[in-house]
Order: sequence, then structure tokens, then C-alpha cells
Amino acid sequence: MNVEWKAIFDALMDGAEDINIHSYRLSDGSYIMAEEMDYDPNFDILFLDLPVSIKQKRDGSIALEKWMFQSEFEEENFPSQPIELHCNKIIAKTEAPVSLKRDYIKYNFLDKLHGTFDEDEFQSILDEIHSYDLDKKDPTIDSTIDSLMDLYQKRLRYPDKN
Repeated sequence: MNVEWKAIFDALMDGAEDINIHSYRLSDGSYIMAEEMDYDPNFDILFLDLPVSIKQKRDGSIALEKWMFQSEFEEENFPSQPIELHCNKIIAKTEAPVSLKRDYIKYNFLDKLHGTFDEDEFQSILDEIHSYDLDKKDPTIDSTIDSLMDLYQKRLRYPDKN
């Protein structure tokens, strides 16, 4: 198996907290998450890369889906154009917690790898990424997020006791 993807994945996961990824509540009620690339104050537009829609399942877990499609490359050696999001369509915005940033990175990483490997190799990579345990690598990463997420989950279960 090609192990080059592991080094790239490790680097992305280790640097997740430094990536400018935000989650947004839009005026239509949907939630999205994306990497913020730039802001144009003249037109009040955010430029986003690789936006995903955040869907909450009945069991409380989340699922990520592509929100808009971008071409891989417009021309050779030029990256794709970012998505323009008009700020008047945003109700709320927050920097994503590191755990959610990692989910976002995993999703987009696998999306980029899909189709570059045969089915068996891709399934093997998928299994390995799903079993990837960051807490075993470095227990100091994200130590406050877990306690905040626990508190948040309790508030969701018992809203009248807060």
C-alpha cells in the first residue's frame, strides 16, 4: 500500500487547530462548515474552500455532505476558485472546535482520495483512517474540547436543568 497518504494525513490532523475552519448557520436554516480563505469588505463576501453541509442525525451524531461542488482545477497548475458566500446570508458564525475540524479534514481528505485508488486499496485506507486515534498520539491535543462537548451534550439532554 502507498504510505505517502499517511504522512499527508498526519500533517493535516496535527495542524488542524491552525486551519481557519468555521461553521455557519445560514438564513435558510442550514449549517455549513468551510475553510475561510479571504474576505472582501467592499462586497461583504467570504471566500470559502471545500464547503460541507452539516446534518444532525436522530441519534445526535453528525454527517457531512458536499455543500457545493468546485472543479478540481480550472487550468493546469491553477487551483479551483473559492466559493463566494454573501455575508447577509449568515445568521451566526463560529470557529469550529478542533474535533469538528478533524472530521472536516477527514471528509475532504477521503473525498480527494476517492477514485485515485482501486476499490480494495481505498477500503483499506478508509478502515485505517476510521481507526485513527488522535488521543493515543498526543493526549494534550484538544483536552478542553472533550469536557466542553460533554457539558454541551448534558445541556442537550437536560435543557430545563441549566
